[in-house]
Amino acid sequence: MEYREDVDQGASPAAVDRLLRLSRQDSRNVIRQMLAVLPGQPEAGPERSRRPRLRPDGDGAPYDEAFRRTEHVLAEAHDRVRRERGLAAIQWATLEGHPPARQLVMVRNDERLHHWGLYDLLLEKSRGAVPRDAGAAMSLAEMALAVAERLPAETYGEERLADFKTAALAALGDARRTAGDLAGSRLAFSQARIQLEMGTGDLMEEANLLGALTNLLCDLGEYGKAASSLERATALYHRLGDDRLDGTSIPWPADEEDAEGQQPEEEESWARGGR
Repeated sequence: MEYREDVDQGASPAAVDRLLRLSRQDSRNVIRQMLAVLPGQPEAGPERSRRPRLRPDGDGAPYDEAFRRTEHVLAEAHDRVRRERGLAAIQWATLEGHPPARQLVMVRNDERLHHWGLYDLLLEKSRGAVPRDAGAAMSLAEMALAVAERLPAETYGEERLADFKTAALAALGDARRTAGDLAGSRLAFSQARIQLEMGTGDLMEEANLLGALTNLLCDLGEYGKAASSLERATALYHRLGDDRLDGTSIPWPADEEDAEGQQPEEEESWARGGR
């Protein structure tokens, strides 16, 4: 497997390491900004992060220096994201020429593929493939999960890695559901739930998982649980200023009692937000 030698394999993880030394809440907020950069956006840098400067003398000086350090760290982190996404596009161009089984073997065994940029690309492609090719979506989600399982904890932290696995497992569960493998889908969602509990507590990850789980519960005929899941997901999205589920409803059957399936008490509690 060959790549262009002139492509930077990613900036030093020092910037991300420093981010992870922030408080838990600040770390979640800052890293979510880092991971939210879209391809094609202007590079982040000090010139894009200008703030009114506090006076360099008196009590304001320490805060002014803290702002400068934060701006520098964010600029480094955004640059790392940009570089890894560029590298991922090149690597995928090589990977997609192989059969899915071979792709998964390559992803598992080639350390050059173990970076966040490729994980993010595979996850995005899996989500996009679900409506037209559930089989391809499953393969892509499995590769995304394989990358997430091999990312260095010293760079991202164990909690953030659990978030990555949560997203990959949710994508895998949704792809399996679309392919008609409801038992396999439920297993993937159960595993995603475990990873979510081990993660950062990121509300977006929980909302995404619950939103996808709603579709599975409807397919299983568990409409009451689906309604609870949808209600919780919608509330979480609203807290994040996102209205994507507004107007979504559960396709209740004529006889709700006959259609309602059984679900373990702890799973129902979680779907209602009782984590």
